[in-house]
Amino acid sequence: MTIDQASVIVDAASASWESWPPDQLARRGDVQWKTLISAGLTPSGALTAGVARLTAGGCLRAHHHEQAEIYVILKGSGTVTIDGTATDVAAGTTVFIPGSAIHSIEAAGGGGLRFAYVLAADAFEDVTYVFDPPA
Repeated sequence: MTIDQASVIVDAASASWESWPPDQLARRGDVQWKTLISAGLTPSGALTAGVARLTAGGCLRAHHHEQAEIYVILKGSGTVTIDGTATDVAAGTTVFIPGSAIHSIEAAGGGGLRFAYVLAADAFEDVTYVFDPPA
């Protein structure tokens, strides 16, 4: 795929929050996200980026996908678990998640958690989230 790439600047305030369909929340978690950079939305390729939020005690349940991913914790604190190893994170922490690693993130404290994510994919739609085992 060839994409004519140009500089892209996106204001997060202009994007709408998304979430899993209601019948999938128990299995996948109650995360909300805004995809900001993604082929199809922007004239870009190779990377997809956005922001996500979790309410206090909320989580993105254990899952994996082929693409490597980075989380940058922007606000709050919580725990990231990668291939069974749990690590506390807080604002200012950056996490690299290898492709196909099983990972999850959970918010701690009363203020919830907000993080930026970057995926090694042309478009968000190219990322297949696999949640094991099925609920």
